[in-house]
Amino acid sequence: MHKIGYFALALLLMLMPGLALGDGAVMEELGTRAAAIALENLSISAGDEGLLALTDAGHAVIAGQTTQRAIKGITTVSGCSIGDGNLFQVLRAHWKPLWFFFFDKTTGEAVFIQVNEGAAQATLDELKAMSDDEVFTIVNKVNANLDYMLSHTDEGNATFNDKLLDGNEFSLVGIANTWAHPNCTFDFIQAACFHDHLCPGVTSGYMITKYVEDVLPITGPAESYKVIACPNWCKDDAIQMIWDATPGKSGMFVMALSPAEDAGLQEKYGTRVAGVYVRWNATANMGDGLVLGFTFDKAYELTGTANWTGPSWGSKLVMDVSLIDYWNQPELFASTIKEFPVDPETLSQLQNAGMHPLKVAGIM
Repeated sequence: MHKIGYFALALLLMLMPGLALGDGAVMEELGTRAAAIALENLSISAGDEGLLALTDAGHAVIAGQTTQRAIKGITTVSGCSIGDGNLFQVLRAHWKPLWFFFFDKTTGEAVFIQVNEGAAQATLDELKAMSDDEVFTIVNKVNANLDYMLSHTDEGNATFNDKLLDGNEFSLVGIANTWAHPNCTFDFIQAACFHDHLCPGVTSGYMITKYVEDVLPITGPAESYKVIACPNWCKDDAIQMIWDATPGKSGMFVMALSPAEDAGLQEKYGTRVAGVYVRWNATANMGDGLVLGFTFDKAYELTGTANWTGPSWGSKLVMDVSLIDYWNQPELFASTIKEFPVDPETLSQLQNAGMHPLKVAGIM
């Protein structure tokens, strides 16, 4: 494109309502300043392998300006990076506030920092002249180590009840403690960040992908997975993230069950029905289908959370972290209810809104 073309495009973007060319220097300064505050509060050095950075930068939009350049500031000052697996973007709606969260897995201490939107709209010189209190609406330090929070319940309750992380407590504590687990994997944290938090439902989705890959592995470029997510739950966000099986690309079709159907199927099969999974060969125009079940009772049993008596915020977090020890043993929780061949007509019926996929699959 000629220079005049680039100029015209830039001018068009500036004039279009709701769009603006973000001031990258301002956003970078916000990330830089937040990281510096965090390092000081945590008494930790840049590049420390125990440091994790989480942010919604890149998702948040402030006055029409995107915020991804803040990530550069984080990396420059803290040393955390996507490539090193210690910086992750947590999905949030674009109208949510811009925030940064830094966690030291050695001490469990964490700092949550939220940006004043007015400061983000200042010029770079104006921003540098502002005090921290003017730039950030929240700078809160907590101990986010789950074991510490459970043994210091008053502090844990204050973190959650007083919303010291501005309502992001479950999300950030869960992701941070899971990241700190020695058996955690990069793709698992990616899935949790895409879902915007970690919960046992996301873990079930991760395990389901491993189970299907064991039973029906992809053997060539013509094959892919088709998912009929019926019933739907948090598992489906992990599955679409890991398999690129998205609704928009017809890789996943999402349908709900009524509570009565869900309960009836669980009683019939002794496990919660977890949907239909098809390994489809586009060249052969044929596939193999599985109806799977997932047994959450086993998860409760193995994690000791079946009869939880601790703080209300703790049971799912304990379950989340404890289940990391079993991510590569999906057969403990996932099982095959039925296996069946899938031809084009059957696939069409499984995906059709006018059909009931579990009836098509022959399990109800």
